[in-house]
Order: sequence, then structure tokens, then C-alpha cells
Amino acid sequence: MKNGQIFARKSTNRGVVDIEYLDETSQKKEYLRRRSIEKTEVGKKLKAFADYASKESIGQVHVGGFFHIMVRINSDGTSTAPTSLSNEERKRRIVENWMEHLRAHNSTDGKKKKVIQHRLVFSMSTEQHDVFVAAGINPDQVLHTTMKKIMKKFSERFHTGDSIGYAYGFHHDTDNLHVHVALCPRTKLGKYVGCSTSRSKQSKHKRQMDYLRECFALDNKRWEKDLSQPEKIDEILSKRFDSHKIVFNPKLTATRRNQLVTDHNEQANKLQQMYTRINALELECQRLRSEWLIQKKSRSDLLNFLGGFSKKSPCLIPRTHVSYQLVREKQKALFRLKREYRKEHNKYQKTYRNDYGAHQTEKNRIHGYRNRNSQRSGITI
Repeated sequence: MKNGQIFARKSTNRGVVDIEYLDETSQKKEYLRRRSIEKTEVGKKLKAFADYASKESIGQVHVGGFFHIMVRINSDGTSTAPTSLSNEERKRRIVENWMEHLRAHNSTDGKKKKVIQHRLVFSMSTEQHDVFVAAGINPDQVLHTTMKKIMKKFSERFHTGDSIGYAYGFHHDTDNLHVHVALCPRTKLGKYVGCSTSRSKQSKHKRQMDYLRECFALDNKRWEKDLSQPEKIDEILSKRFDSHKIVFNPKLTATRRNQLVTDHNEQANKLQQMYTRINALELECQRLRSEWLIQKKSRSDLLNFLGGFSKKSPCLIPRTHVSYQLVREKQKALFRLKREYRKEHNKYQKTYRNDYGAHQTEKNRIHGYRNRNSQRSGITI
């Protein structure tokens, strides 16, 4: 695959924390987009989001590293998962904790403006994007997983025994899917986070950015190997922890649902039932995982409270009624159901060619996933 996922560029910001650019639907991004169009007289319009892009991920700013723990703490001492907060509240907490952390480590005082954040951009090529879509794999989730894995490697490589903090947001407003990362210049323990590179082998720089490029190259090779074995792709994906998220299915729009209701053949009824089961199972997975995380935290707090006494009498600590194994089994079941639904959907698509635009070229059908404007007869492909 040409290019694949890459580390596109890095810049450094001084003065004030700016995370509005992470939100692709923010007013700042709209202003920059309009200014670009006025300046170049060509510009790039905001691309409509593909079918695989979840509405929960559009225009959202996420938090990672040690900031994840800081952001989840409420003013009354309770804890709320960042994903349960509104996007605006999440951004507000990120900025407040970011500046408080820098002040605590003397990174904002003095006459000279010090580094406030490093800006990193990770991108995916159009060629690789289309290959993932054709295989029924969510490009956003691939880039998301790769980014988090590489940021973890970066932390372990250059800040052993410590951790980094960052915020990020996905953008679909250019020809390439990409993610913006705002990296805090101070680790959890207050050490400086460098983002250097060098063309000379004799340089004393640690070349952190070169390491990021090497990590992306390695991950691209893994994906290239996996996708070269289409007969084994389901088996490979099923072994992933995020298997239920990394696959996607063509959306069943209102128009399609109406067609399925009026169509009394067995294949259409089966497809409709499977789609309903997928939605129900997704909600069940979310509920079980939330319950398990709450119970896990409660048990951990109780263990810390009892201290050494709990080791002598472990029977005093109640077990959680929602086990981790049950959560994993539900996620695996959801993955299998999604892949089965995709196969049945493809069969239905071949049966009703006129309804599903089978007269279109393969290139146009794949492009339909990437552009919501490519709708035919009211049906989203």
C-alpha cells in the first residue's frame, strides 16, 4: 500500500494552550477553512463523513496519557469518564489541567515564552484508506489504535518510569484522514518532553520524531501482510481486543429499511433481523463494560481501604457479578455477528443490483464510503 499511515509533521507552540484546532467542527476550524478558500480561491471543502465514521467521534476532542486521570476528577472528588462528558466540558477540563500542570513545574513563568505544547499530525494515505474500507475495516479505528500504541511506545522509550499527557482529535476535512495530537511538554513527573530530529548521525539529539516514523513504518508492514491474506482476515481480526470496533457495516438507512419491510424474501428478513441484533448487542456490550469498570473501581477502592487486613481475609471483599470474561465474550459475539451481517449484505447487494448501484464501477462504489454526497436513488453506499 502506497505510503500508508505516516507521521506527517510536528510544530511547537508557545504562549497559550490551544486545543480548539483539534475539534474539526469548532468555529476556529471553520474560520481557517473559510480563510483558506478566500486566499487560494480554490480551497478544500469539508468532506462529508463516511459511513464508518461514528457520530460520537465527529468533532470530538479526546484525552490520553496521565491527563486522562486528571480530566475525569470532578470538583466534588467523584470521578466521571471523559467519554461521558460533553465535548465542551472535556476541552475546558483539558485546558485547566494542562495549565495547572505546567505552572506546577515552572513551565509558564519567566520573561521568555516557554513551550506550551507540541503539535503532531498523523495521517493515512487515500490508497490505504480505500483498501481498509473495501475490506470492511474502519480506517478511523485503525489510525486511532496505531496512534495510541505509538504514543505509548514513545513514552516507554524516552520516559521510562514516567508518562506523557496529550489530547487529540480526528479530522476528515482534507483528502487524507488524519489525527491532530497536542502533546504536553512536561511528563507526569515534570520532565521535559523533547520532540527533536536530526539529519546527522553524529548529532546528540535523541531523534524522537525519527522513532515515530520507524514505528509507523513497522505498523504499515503488519497491516500490509494481514491484508494480503483475505482468506484469513476474519481470523486475524477476531484475535484483536477491539475486533467489535475495528469492523464496520454499510448503514441500514430509512430508505433501505422500508425496502426490506416491503420485500418478503427470506434473505431480506434475515438481514433486517441481524441489523437489529447488532444494535442491541452493541448497547449490551457498552452496558456490561460500564458496569464492570464501576465494580472494578469499587473493589480497588475497598482493597486500598482495608489494606493488609484484606490479604489475610480475602473472603471479605465481594467479587464483581460482571466478569471481564463475560465482557470479552459479548465483544467477540458482536464481532462475529458484524462480519456475518456484512457477508449477507453483500449477497443482498448482488441480488438487488439496481437498488444498490451495482452498475457503478468498483472505484465509484468504494468512493461512496468516503463521501456521503455519492448517494444514488436515496441509498447511501
